[in-house]
Amino acid sequence: MTENSLHPGFTPDVVAIVGNPRRDSRTLRLASGVADGLAVQLGDAPAVAIDLVDLPLVNGSFQPELIELVASARVVIAASPTVMGSYAGLLKIFLDGLPEATLLGKTAIPLMIARQARHALAADVHLRPALLELGATCPTPSLVALESELASLGAEGLVTAWLERSGAWLAGIPA
Repeated sequence: MTENSLHPGFTPDVVAIVGNPRRDSRTLRLASGVADGLAVQLGDAPAVAIDLVDLPLVNGSFQPELIELVASARVVIAASPTVMGSYAGLLKIFLDGLPEATLLGKTAIPLMIARQARHALAADVHLRPALLELGATCPTPSLVALESELASLGAEGLVTAWLERSGAWLAGIPA
């Protein structure tokens, strides 16, 4: 996993965009695990996790290289903690800054960490529609990890279970 790599000419199959306002968050670790697992299934290109909190905003938007990196990927993971029943503002700023149809032809996976079970639908109610609006296809169930599950199963256990559960949908990701 290469984190915050905006190398020209580098084309990953899977890009995880993490909108947690805390550095080195559980959201980053979980999204990185999913990205790595998907990259292994899809081919040889390594996955990339971008922690938005580490990137500067210029005139209210992120670097054009980041948008190009996302546009070049086959799979985009949009990851956030649950904040006030929805996804974090940092991820919203990023998604709002994407040009229309940037995710057209891409597979997107909504991923969220929730403190309470009552927030388990936030990924499907708030994050999935934003990804669909940008042109993505979201064929898998959203990955929503409760903090209690992270504590008991760990990120690796949740990633393995989600990849196994989503295998049939993931098999249909276009080349």
